Amino acid sequence: MARPEKPITWDGPIADLARELRRLRELTGPPIPTYAQLAERGIFSRSVLADAAAGYRCPSWEVVLHFVAACGGLPSQEPWPTLWRHAHAAASQTGDTTPRRPRRAPAKNQTGSRQATIAAPRQAPVPPDPWQAETPQEYRYQLSLLRVWAGVSIPEICRRSRNDDHRRREVPYTTVHDTLNAKFTRMPPLRPVQAIVAACEADLDEWVGAWRAISLKQFQQDHPPPASLAM
Repeated sequence: MARPEKPITWDGPIADLARELRRLRELTGPPIPTYAQLAERGIFSRSVLADAAAGYRCPSWEVVLHFVAACGGLPSQEPWPTLWRHAHAAASQTGDTTPRRPRRAPAKNQTGSRQATIAAPRQAPVPPDPWQAETPQEYRYQLSLLRVWAGVSIPEICRRSRNDDHRRREVPYTTVHDTLNAKFTRMPPLRPVQAIVAACEADLDEWVGAWRAISLKQFQQDHPPPASLAM
């Protein structure tokens, strides 16, 4: 059994953000996922996620984004942007604005010092491009980026798929989850891909076109043409 967290007995914007992160993690269950399990769904370590919910320091916006997304929430919707802005403002007044460190070390600049983590984007990023993917694993990863970019949870994708399908059949949660898993080396079925892209309100023709191109390439690699066609 995991050791219970220390209660947050103090007030303030940083404590408010931490309480909401804890509450969201609890609502993800049962069973309630551990911080180690949440870490497997993103790029930040267990200790970084646990620190974000401890209430002592303000986490970076990237940590909050991945924490909420790992719990199946929508980080782009309220109350998360407002909670984080208030917590960050409170941390700025006390001088505690140290960014949390992800598992993958950030790049170094010309002087060799680490680049500071950007607290929050100044403008909305463009959606991921499916044509940047050349392999099934890269395509699945781009789909995962699209979901995070759109701020749509997996349960919401499943619900919307029922409305988009003339058969009124909802794409199962496990199917959507597996489609977004970049560990699989085969192309995912087209139906859940279409459900994800439609729920994210992205360009369906572009994503389907890239899916067909990679699928055809993979088929040709696995099934070389007969000698009569290769001549």
